[in-house]
Amino acid sequence: MSSSIPKEHRAAVVEKKGAPLTVKTVPTPTPKDHQVLIKVSASGVCFSDHFAVEGVMGTPFPYTPGHEVVGHLVSKGSGVSDEYKEGSLVGLGWNGGYCHQCEACRKGEFYSCHSFQVTGVTAHTGGGHQEYVLAHWTAVVKLPENTGISLPEMAPLLCAGLTVNDALRHGKAKAGDVVLIQGIGGLGHLALQFARKAGFHVVAVSGSESKRDLALQLGAHDYFAAKDASKIKEKYGGAKLAVATAPSAASIGPLLPLLARNGDLVIVGVPTDGKNFEFDPLAMVTQRLNVRGLTCGCSINNEELVNFAALGDNKVKAMVQTYKLDDANKAYEEVIKGNPKFRNVIVFE
Repeated sequence: MSSSIPKEHRAAVVEKKGAPLTVKTVPTPTPKDHQVLIKVSASGVCFSDHFAVEGVMGTPFPYTPGHEVVGHLVSKGSGVSDEYKEGSLVGLGWNGGYCHQCEACRKGEFYSCHSFQVTGVTAHTGGGHQEYVLAHWTAVVKLPENTGISLPEMAPLLCAGLTVNDALRHGKAKAGDVVLIQGIGGLGHLALQFARKAGFHVVAVSGSESKRDLALQLGAHDYFAAKDASKIKEKYGGAKLAVATAPSAASIGPLLPLLARNGDLVIVGVPTDGKNFEFDPLAMVTQRLNVRGLTCGCSINNEELVNFAALGDNKVKAMVQTYKLDDANKAYEEVIKGNPKFRNVIVFE
């Protein structure tokens, strides 16, 4: 290990299921074969951090969450390509790496790897809410420098940004088509920006008139409060694609009638109220509608995403509130309560 890398560092640790994040000093690991060590600059606090805190996916406690990570590669083990250079700007997203050997990997479906790990949730290397974090090389995102996007603004792109942009890309909508973005929160405020940047005619839907000005500022061409959403069908003949970002079952079902024939509804906001949603099967059959869910892609997808976000003058940036590591638990609790506008990020520099 380089002499400039400390033997110990500070980390926000969840000691057991449901415990608060406690800042403590832990040993700084040395990367083993196929691993890199990253000095963290910014770590986004995602609502999905609760999967780690609550042990929903088998988190190995004690544990440090965080899967929206930006920092610099400071050390690497054997078997890591020279393309991953020490000192370079890198990141980590939801996908914690893949094996290259299972059936899914051999098909290039790395996000479905049979031994799939989640950064900051199940990966034994832990997550980004600490000064130094280990990662398998397949999880590492090579990031461009001097993008005009700050590191705190960039961190949430590696999970929230990738999720919504993938939703936009996996539908059949083309530039100029009407695309509906439901919800203007941690996911929705990024979806609006990516949709506008991709050349769609962007229509935003949210609970009330209060977010109209913000939606238009973020790139929407038009805005409807939820109670008036039926007018979208009257005005545009329906949306070619609708992206459901708000975590509410009650708000997802009503989107189906707003689709045009052969339209797609992509769900990325998982309802947290424990309720399911219903769709009209007759409408799905007669209008040939598609409903699908989508999860995050892999490191190469994030590299493409950040380069796209930074392209040109209309850069896609997360709206963030920054916190120091000592306030990690406060940053997490605010996210769980739904208070941020729109992403909380822990900063280290």
